[in-house]
Amino acid sequence: MFYKERERHKLSFSKPALLVIDVQNYFFDKNSPAYLQGSDRVLANIQELINKLRPKNIPIIATIHEGGNHQMYKWWGNVIESNWAKLMIEDSAFDYIIRKDTYDAFYNTILENVLNSLDIDQIIITGVMTHLCCETTARSAFVRGFDVIMVEDCLWDKDEWYHYASLKNLAHGFSIIASSDEIVECIFKY
Repeated sequence: MFYKERERHKLSFSKPALLVIDVQNYFFDKNSPAYLQGSDRVLANIQELINKLRPKNIPIIATIHEGGNHQMYKWWGNVIESNWAKLMIEDSAFDYIIRKDTYDAFYNTILENVLNSLDIDQIIITGVMTHLCCETTARSAFVRGFDVIMVEDCLWDKDEWYHYASLKNLAHGFSIIASSDEIVECIFKY
């Protein structure tokens, strides 16, 4: 699906960080009002990617969406309560955990400072939802000068339509789309 874009922009790594966006019970617990059907497959893929990248000492950063700023409340009519802001992966898997209250993981957070302090130039994005928090963060990273890689099989959304439409748009002008296997293969070469 992304073959044309990959002809122009090849996958390679220099100083990457792995960003795991909103992999929390709000989206992954079947009892949640925002449960994403199919998220269990993505959770397993993200856990496997973390385990494979850990030996390469790549910084691994999680975001947690909690609360909701005025715009989020106006749009969705709710906030994410703290009981729905629990990571689905052990906290110890992450070097940093950043809380946010909107789609963009950079907005009013320390994410950019953390990445700059680590001399990171590439962000590998995983998590949920592809077309909201993940895409917004990808675009925000791009305009801040970071190279962006979206991990297709470690991202998920309400359904395949939102997921693939978002990735197709991002592939056109903001990021490389790759599988977790491609990420691992490429990182172990550098």
